[in-house]
Amino acid sequence: MMRYLALIGLVLSVVGFCVWQQVTQPPLPSKDELKALKNTGIKWHDSLFKHLPSGIDTSIIVQDSRGTPLKFYQYVKPVFNHEAIIYQDRGIWKLHRLTEEAADSLTKDDYAVASRDKWDAYRDSDHITNWRTKLDAIAHTLAQSDYVLVIKHKRKMYVSRKGKPVLSFDIDMGWAPTGHKERDGDGKTPEGIYHLDDKFERSDKFHKSIHISYPNLKDKENAKRKGVKPGFGIEIHGTYDAKIKAKDWTAGCIALQNHEMDTFFEHVANGTLIEIRK
Repeated sequence: MMRYLALIGLVLSVVGFCVWQQVTQPPLPSKDELKALKNTGIKWHDSLFKHLPSGIDTSIIVQDSRGTPLKFYQYVKPVFNHEAIIYQDRGIWKLHRLTEEAADSLTKDDYAVASRDKWDAYRDSDHITNWRTKLDAIAHTLAQSDYVLVIKHKRKMYVSRKGKPVLSFDIDMGWAPTGHKERDGDGKTPEGIYHLDDKFERSDKFHKSIHISYPNLKDKENAKRKGVKPGFGIEIHGTYDAKIKAKDWTAGCIALQNHEMDTFFEHVANGTLIEIRK
């Protein structure tokens, strides 16, 4: 009899302990709470307006997803708080909020401008606890160039910002540079108005790359009419040792020397407008 009573007592103790655990232990954090824990960086305070980096361009107007123009004081807070990013969309500054809805829209658009920047910002946690670091990053973004011009027959590339020249480079192109690219494998560098996107460092001999948005809809339609493939993967990239003194050696891409590619990366962001002329 005592054995049964002891067993019953043990069971009641276990049940009581489990009930106590459920009552006293906090519930698992919700999805929103986990997201809040992820964003641990320092947050905006209006006193920071007094500590903006010297020379920061606060004149830039940014459009939100509805096309509403936003002034600096309106977009700096969500960008500082890692709730949004600002980027260029073919000559227009835009604001992209880091929400699940915005991320869902990215999955439906493989060709979204600055898609890599948007995905990286959405996935990465805000761990920056130094307000000056955040403000310097915003200042650097706002200082980016907004237009790249390539003159093929001069083999020159010009980078400008607000209509003023910033950089110029000598370039190499495809092995058959004359004329607009029409099909895969023709060795031509395309001509027209595109945007730069998908900027990344490489693990191969080409050093770094930034993708050009060729083929556009018109290029695809022209290729379809001719019964050919338009080609893809046109980029601005670096140069490997065997090609340092070569001329027009790519398959249609634009090549810079590696140290020039580093400079180009520093001044030009994803989404920048590029015009390629004959």
